Amino acid sequence: MTLRLRLAQVLSLSLLFAVLPVGAEIVLVGIAESTGPGATAGTSFKNGYSLAVDELNAVGGVLGHQIKLVQHDIETSPAAAAQAVSAAIAQRPFAILGPVFSGLTLEAMDKTAGTGIPHFTGGEAVSLTQKFHPSLLRTSLSQAEAAPRLGSLVIHGIGARRVGVIWIDNAFGRDGVRVFSDYLRRRGGEIVFNASVKPGQTVFDTVAADVAAQQMDALLIYCTEAEVSGLIKAVKAAGFSKPIASDGLIAATAVASATGSAIDGVLAHSNMSIAVRQPRVQAFVARYTARFGIPPDQNSLKGYLAVGVVKAGLEQSGILDPKEFLAVIKRDRLESTRHPMLFANVVFDFFGDLDRESYFIIMKDQRAHVLATVRSSMGGTVELASGQLVPLNSAEFRREFVKVEAPVSALRRNAPAAR
Repeated sequence: MTLRLRLAQVLSLSLLFAVLPVGAEIVLVGIAESTGPGATAGTSFKNGYSLAVDELNAVGGVLGHQIKLVQHDIETSPAAAAQAVSAAIAQRPFAILGPVFSGLTLEAMDKTAGTGIPHFTGGEAVSLTQKFHPSLLRTSLSQAEAAPRLGSLVIHGIGARRVGVIWIDNAFGRDGVRVFSDYLRRRGGEIVFNASVKPGQTVFDTVAADVAAQQMDALLIYCTEAEVSGLIKAVKAAGFSKPIASDGLIAATAVASATGSAIDGVLAHSNMSIAVRQPRVQAFVARYTARFGIPPDQNSLKGYLAVGVVKAGLEQSGILDPKEFLAVIKRDRLESTRHPMLFANVVFDFFGDLDRESYFIIMKDQRAHVLATVRSSMGGTVELASGQLVPLNSAEFRREFVKVEAPVSALRRNAPAAR
């Protein structure tokens, strides 16, 4: 579908979702994976936006309007996602929240493309916004932004040159490893091992043995919550002792608990992290844990952020109009000083891609520790917890590993100088 046709559809259907009348509830429809491989991510995402809605309603809602949350729990399947989104559209909500998985969003997003309904997704696959959807909004960095940051951690932060990759064969894995591999090669790195696993796969003995037999400086595991625990345990059990890097989803309590001590020392780039030592973040962690009995993860933050963006956009537009809401958030910078629910400054581009700070983390005692904050405008420079700005390939950054006793000392001794 052409850009012009999509825009025409939005205009033609705008009367369906026009300005809400005085006293009307702001209806949000949540769509979250509750069973299947996406259950960990989907449940965390749902918990995040549910908490945000309850907190806003407790203080009067947004612009004097209460928020009504209508929930659809789905199986992790494209058909279930498409059916839920169709049902959501029929309820004429102000916005749709979810699903989280990129493949499910890809299946369902065409249904909202012509409605003008703001459609939030936790999906990170590059292909989501390459299609152009007038009202699709990410609550996470796109892999086009995140995977190069992960690549910079591997190339410059660790100093690896010969890298192995294991990725999940779905939209998330295919898009992410492609961007990562392109970045690695442009920086002088080499992919020396490349293997995929199936969604929901639980047995990894063969691929783990293959990894252990390879000569590489580091291994990237780019999979979802359902596979990453088993993979980390399997490759370490097979004798692999070099650094392992991954996505920030490894910090989820369910993943860390399932992986046990094998997760210690794993490095990651995290779009968001509950380990950030910011008072507002830690207050959120406490409230979430008290409510759900388990600490949040980056998907919980994504869900909370979606509602925070709804609040921020409506307050900056001053009117309950989805069209004006979309115009405002794609035009204005959303400042966290004005909108505390965002935790960090947020910018959306024309395509709905998000730009915000992210983090390099390392796992120790099955918990995430923030090594540095990454800001897109800084290139190869990161900010340490002390506030010091240092080059990513500097001794100062690598000393952050030592503070949490990361098992990367052998690589640091043997790795070639960062270029």
